[in-house]
Amino acid sequence: MTNRQCSSCTACCEGWLTAKINGIQIKPGTPCVNCTKQGCKIYETRPKNPCVSFKCGWLIEPDKFPEHMKPSKCGAIIVFSQWGGKGVVKATPVGEKIPSDTLDWLMAFAREHSLPLMFNEHLFEDGKYIGLTKKCYGPQSFIREEDTRITPEDIMRF
Repeated sequence: MTNRQCSSCTACCEGWLTAKINGIQIKPGTPCVNCTKQGCKIYETRPKNPCVSFKCGWLIEPDKFPEHMKPSKCGAIIVFSQWGGKGVVKATPVGEKIPSDTLDWLMAFAREHSLPLMFNEHLFEDGKYIGLTKKCYGPQSFIREEDTRITPEDIMRF
């Protein structure tokens, strides 16, 4: 097993995920104030939660996610999570949308592992973040559960 490191990848700090770092809110359109092109300027003293404890799927699952699925390369931050007591893959774009080749790879991964996939698309207006659209892709049983939570046009079936 490979011991992967973030190194130059700062996707989780660039304001695509939502978190509070030392009392400062980060969210789409608002990156962490400590994030630089060289990495985290408070890396040695960064807070345990969420900075030290957060691990994307690429870091913790090297057998499942090849090198090209590193967030800074593929354009998505991927995590394994629970939804309704079941395993699910969640993906957040590093930008407005997950690139189509990455989304195709994630959908194939979801089918191969019989895991639902939930992903977002960020909405911008005049260059400013205004919200997101949640989408899901998965087996019929998952879709039946999600039908009441998101709109039908956001659902894609295996």
